[in-house]
Amino acid sequence: MRFQNTGKNFTIMHNVDIRNVSLGQIQYFVKAAEYGNITKASEYFNLSQPTLSKKLKSLEAQLDLQLFVRGSKNIQLTPAGRYLYEKWENSVKQLEEDIQYAHVLQQGKTKSIVIAILDSFRPKAFLLPFMEIFSSKHPDIFLRIESDSAQDIRRMLIHGETDVIFSIYYDFDRRDLDQISWHLMGQTCHCACMRKTNPLAKKKYISAGDLKCADFVSISPQYLPEYTQMIENLCRPFGFAPNITSYVSSANSLTLNLQTDRDVFICDKYYADLNKEEHVLVPIENTGSGFVIAWRKDSPKEYLQIFLDEALSMIEE
Repeated sequence: MRFQNTGKNFTIMHNVDIRNVSLGQIQYFVKAAEYGNITKASEYFNLSQPTLSKKLKSLEAQLDLQLFVRGSKNIQLTPAGRYLYEKWENSVKQLEEDIQYAHVLQQGKTKSIVIAILDSFRPKAFLLPFMEIFSSKHPDIFLRIESDSAQDIRRMLIHGETDVIFSIYYDFDRRDLDQISWHLMGQTCHCACMRKTNPLAKKKYISAGDLKCADFVSISPQYLPEYTQMIENLCRPFGFAPNITSYVSSANSLTLNLQTDRDVFICDKYYADLNKEEHVLVPIENTGSGFVIAWRKDSPKEYLQIFLDEALSMIEE
């Protein structure tokens, strides 16, 4: 290290050998900072939590900086960590986009659209058939799909990491997003998912009032408060609050927690993780659900409008 004369103070300048800091370490740091949670970041990279923690501590040691303040569940950026995150976030994103576009060029295509879908959404219901038709009509446009939770694909869209997303209606119904446009597609009713041994399972349809004695499995408000609000809104007109007995971190975990004949969770016909041998979806009358297509208003890709127009046209047919 060396001393620099600033006129009034002496600042210690650290000589960091940047060659020992890998791009992978920077990606781990940026994603951990985004999530604010080591567990979720490690799931994103398909790493164990101890492995990712070790990599982040190694980066801190190499930089001689404390980047995070670690709590029992979440992590927070230090001032130094916040500074590096703000500097590195766009750089990592741009590098990833550059590499993806290089692959597009290698395939002989000149344009690309990144699509993100809800990880509990059944893609064969609409998206995959549409993509096949679209690709045959526009061979110069490369389509890439990502899949994640509702809150994460919304964040990806806001941050410009994806061009368009397909998500659940209740995540957009009451949300004000200045730079985002969206359109409701695939309108349908809500359904109650339950074990086939549930007494309500034999009905062709039910009222939300029939769920007054049910035990609800819900996505935790910590991850997606809109889901809990949706359940409460279903039950409120019938004079009761839902008896939520179990919280999970994602929609993919809902079916795993249908453990008794009283357990139910709310979804719609586009839900993907249904075990048809054990579970059944019972429509709830006088309710509304569906999925939305959402995109950024300021997208620089003029050809994205072609994708949007054809997607909307196909679903309306």
